[in-house]
Formats: sequence, structure tokens, C-alpha cells
Amino acid sequence: MSVRRHPGPMRRSAGLRGFRAASVAAPSGRAVTRGRSLREREIDMSVSVIMSAYNRERYVEESVESVLAQTYDDFELIIIDDASRDRTPAILDRIAARDARVRVVHQPQNRGLAPGRNLALSLARHDLVACMDDDDIMLPTRLARQVGFMRDHPEVSVITSAAYIIDEFGETIGVSIPRVDSERGRREHDPSLFLELIHPTVMFRKRDVLAVGGYRDVLLEDRDLWGRMVTSGYRISVLPDFVMRHRRHSSLMTSNLRRLFEFGEYVDFNVLRRLRGEQEVSLETFRAIMAAQPAMQRLARSRKNKAGIAFRKSTLYFSKRRWAPFLYHLATAIALEPTHYTRRILRKRAGV
Repeated sequence: MSVRRHPGPMRRSAGLRGFRAASVAAPSGRAVTRGRSLREREIDMSVSVIMSAYNRERYVEESVESVLAQTYDDFELIIIDDASRDRTPAILDRIAARDARVRVVHQPQNRGLAPGRNLALSLARHDLVACMDDDDIMLPTRLARQVGFMRDHPEVSVITSAAYIIDEFGETIGVSIPRVDSERGRREHDPSLFLELIHPTVMFRKRDVLAVGGYRDVLLEDRDLWGRMVTSGYRISVLPDFVMRHRRHSSLMTSNLRRLFEFGEYVDFNVLRRLRGEQEVSLETFRAIMAAQPAMQRLARSRKNKAGIAFRKSTLYFSKRRWAPFLYHLATAIALEPTHYTRRILRKRAGV
């Protein structure tokens, strides 16, 4: 592992001076505060932005520049280059050479997202950590808005925000606004109320994330982390401001969606077990439990998963303007789960 570091003064702004925090209330319920006192949490409002990059020569420069252009500039940017084979390393080193806020770490071999993010966390100097992907674009006030929220809500450990969805060419194709209420989700045993975060819009307190073990090297490592956070008593909230242009790639259509959906089910299953005070089970045990369910339950589960996969494919075909497969997969999702996906479409049209 090699670290590219360049000397130079750290540029600092007046921080939050003159910034008005968004009037968004955290979810109701008992505040959970661990580690430091509320007073201590309010003092250090510097930010460590972490990014893992791999073969993103087409997008990574625009992504990094959007971080450097933030109106709130009391931050460091830690980038883990995960053994890229294209021009990504050279692009990152060139940027780091002219801005002392950027630190680039070159991995000798590709290790994946979770190890890269954990490495970035180990190097982060600040407790507030903002996540960022190597192909997304931060809107200029992202850090200012989220730091303001975390300052005003020291009882919150993790926040997520809204994002514009863009395609491979930067065209806006939709919006995504997370619906989060971790207190209600914990109370009603409903993981959908605290697991549907947009990872590159997330800001969290490093101390709290490390307290539950950081990212685990699994599929859907972010969903797994949020589940462990909530079941350990930490609070997740949402600041619904748009802070990101989040890129969606049509190449995701070639990924194993069935495997991803199964692992998502597995994460949710273990979240519910922990909420009931039970131990989590292995993936093999989960599969055995699902296979032993009555026929009607297996059929309902199969319909739900097929509908989810069809809807995901419809959004990806939409991003490519391929209208025939888009309409086919959308109709399939609605036919299998009419109430759920009709409501989801209506929420997207309303921008909520």
C-alpha cells in the first residue's frame, strides 16, 4: 500500500458561520448517544470524505472536483485507489499534487469496496465522515447542509439525503428520496424504514460506525452496516435536501440481481432476529429456513423477489431509454405486486 501525500496548508473556511440549518426534525423517540458527550460531539465539525475508486477514468476527475468545490471546505478527502488498471491512479495523483486536502492511497491489489472503505476510515482524522462514490457528483452545499444537521442533532449517528439520479452521460433520469424512521422501524420491526439509504449521500460519526465493527466484506455491505447500527441502538435519520447527482449504470443489468436480492433478504432476516434478541444466522442456515417454509409462504416470497428484480431492471432500461424492455419489466413488477409498485411509482412522480 502506498500513500500519496503532498505538503501544503490545509485550507479552512469559517465553517458553519452564516449557515442556516435545514428545519428538519430527527425521528421522534428516545435519543441514543454513545461514546462522547453531546457537547464534545458539537465541537469537532471537520469532515473526512472517503472514496474508493476503481477503473473510473471517465468519471473520477469530475467526482473529485465536485468535492473540492464544496462551499464548506473544512474537510480532508481520502481516496483509496483499489488497484485500478486504467488512468485513474494518474488522474488522482495529479489532483492530489495541487490540493493538500486530498490523500490518495494506492492498493497493490484489488480488495473490494468494504476493505477499501475500512482502510479509509482507519486513515480518517475526523469523526464526521461523508461517503462518496467515484462516479457521482456532489452538489456544492452538500457538506454544509449535512454538517449543519449533524451539529443540530448530536443524537443522530447516520444521515442520508436525497439525490438526483443520472445516467452514464450525466442526464437526469429521476430522483431518489429516502424514507427513514429508525425509531419507528425498530419499534415496529420494519427494516425498510432504516435500511433504504443512498450510500454516497451518507454522513456518519466514525466512532459509532467503528463501535459496531465497520463495514463487513459481504454483498450489500452498506445495508448490513445500517442494520447493525440500528439494532445496536444507534439512530439513523434523513435530511431530505438534494445533495448529490447519483449515477446509475446500465451495466448493472448484467449483475446477478437474484443473488443481490437474496442477500438483501438475508440481511433483513438477521436484523429482525437481532431486534427480537436472537443471534444472527449464517447464509446457509437462512437458505435452509426459507426452503422449509410452507408452500404458500415460498410462493409469496418468490413473487416479491421477482417483482423487485423486474422493477430494478425497468429502472435500468429506463436509464438507457430502451422503452420496450422498460415497459415489459415495469408491467411485470406491477402485475406481481400491484399495490406496492403502484404506490412506489406514484411517490416517484410526486418526488417524495
